[in-house]
Amino acid sequence: MQQFNKTTYSEKVAHLIMQRIRSGRLRPGDSIGEAAMADECGISRAPVREALHHLEAEGLLMSHPKRGKCVTILTPESIRANYELSAILESEAAVTAAENMPPKVQERLTFLMEQMREAVASGGSYEEHAELGTQFHETILSLSDNALLRSLASRFSRVISKYLLYQEWRTIYTPEELFDRHNRIYEALCARDPERIRKAIRAHYAESVERLACFCDQKTPSRRRKGDAHFPTE
Repeated sequence: MQQFNKTTYSEKVAHLIMQRIRSGRLRPGDSIGEAAMADECGISRAPVREALHHLEAEGLLMSHPKRGKCVTILTPESIRANYELSAILESEAAVTAAENMPPKVQERLTFLMEQMREAVASGGSYEEHAELGTQFHETILSLSDNALLRSLASRFSRVISKYLLYQEWRTIYTPEELFDRHNRIYEALCARDPERIRKAIRAHYAESVERLACFCDQKTPSRRRKGDAHFPTE
């Protein structure tokens, strides 16, 4: 039985669930029982309930009329909607930023592209490529003084690419493709051409939608007996 520090029960439960989603041990549609989770962790149901509400607000979980809280079930339409919003928000932030980009920011983007190129040449791990890509997008968004825009732009696609479909995401691009995808945005930013920037970023996200949509599980999630533990032993 896992034991958690009492002051961080809710955070620990949320982290545990997030990691199991990321690793693929929890799949879209899998139910998460409040009582079973509390029993597994050796805690009361209140912090588990808090963690589940938090993860639902983040988009990782959803409420199902028959299954209660479960890992968010994705459809091609929901992926497209999320990525279109990310593309719109990030492209507008990038256009605004490119008009008067601070030298330090351009240096940062150049450095990240060099790191991506080196990672390709050295056969770096997928995690290395993914982290550099995340930093690249965060650097662009950091130029916006709109905190809500920054939060929403990263959230819509992050939940899907970093958690719900993380295992599948690892397989859809080669390292060379990951570099090329970000380099097209980088070159558009350097050109300071608003329309080119919009097209590059929106094409970047649109391509991801088409590749990810085929991984949506259209099957009915497996039913679990009431009272069963919903997590494998780590």
